[in-house]
Amino acid sequence: MSKLAARIEKWFVRHQRPLPWRESYDPYFVWVSEVMLQQTRMEVVLRYYSRFMTRFPTIRSLAAATDDEVMAQWSGLGYYRRARMLREGAIDVIERFEGALPKTVEELMSIPGIGRYTAGAIASIAHRKKAPIVDGNVARIVARLEGIEAPLGSPALMREAWLYAERYVAASKDPRNFNQGLMEIGALICKPGKPLCLLCPLTASCVAFRTQRTSELPVKKEQKATQAMRIPLYLIVDDRGRVLMRREAGKLMKAMFHLPHGDSALLGGEPLRVALAERLGTFRHTVTTRRIEFELFTAKLPDALRDRDDYSWIDPASIAEVPHPSYVRKAFTLAGIEVGGRRLAR
Repeated sequence: MSKLAARIEKWFVRHQRPLPWRESYDPYFVWVSEVMLQQTRMEVVLRYYSRFMTRFPTIRSLAAATDDEVMAQWSGLGYYRRARMLREGAIDVIERFEGALPKTVEELMSIPGIGRYTAGAIASIAHRKKAPIVDGNVARIVARLEGIEAPLGSPALMREAWLYAERYVAASKDPRNFNQGLMEIGALICKPGKPLCLLCPLTASCVAFRTQRTSELPVKKEQKATQAMRIPLYLIVDDRGRVLMRREAGKLMKAMFHLPHGDSALLGGEPLRVALAERLGTFRHTVTTRRIEFELFTAKLPDALRDRDDYSWIDPASIAEVPHPSYVRKAFTLAGIEVGGRRLAR
């Protein structure tokens, strides 16, 4: 185990990517990065991380923000419950830990939104504690290294992966470099489809490589069926160039501002009925296993909405300050609406 750990640490020192949270390893920076990276690709996170940290540079600034302010900076990253839990966690850290993230896995896991993986990442990367971590990348590496036959994502594989990860990190000299190296190898070399085995520092210890089963391990999990959807959206603009939007009340994308829609299969609330709609075109969007084709129409304000308090008029120039899912910007682009300080294109 110690030789394997040493190879990973040595590889990481030489090949690590220059990521912003690695500049100081501030516990708060590590926390935010790990939450953002859950179920999200690195290149996407890098587009949002700096903006988020500029707006909320400390735990105290995040705890003092409103839910809407946090969600606005998170808009486009998806899985929005992460942002709400991150803010709740920051408030808890202020109230119980005087604004400083604790160092032990047990204390970290007592904070809202921090589970076993995130606690291990903060403890090991920020505080150099010998805490194991297991995400999809690590589980894939362990399955190949140890020749585990359980399907990817299964409880059986995760149990085995956690056991091995604990043994690995216990044998390391620097858990910060070891855990990051393990994740980095999973992201850059031990890839799901075609692992770059000739560049991997772990081939001497890898069962899958020795038995030529890297394409078979880990065993693929059964894929969920993709659901195709077609949803009409309505672009309603007042004489001041503001766009009518509705705050979502359902479970998916809760508290986000959406364009009025004509189907409730994905979005909560009643479908909107409009007259005299003009079709602008379509665009595609993906939400988890849903493949959506949005059909965008311009429409006039229905009389029934004039006194509704769940609808608001939003200036496109200030959309960045309003929590909204990323499909809204796709709709604006299709309609010729410019954002980022510029008003509706006429």
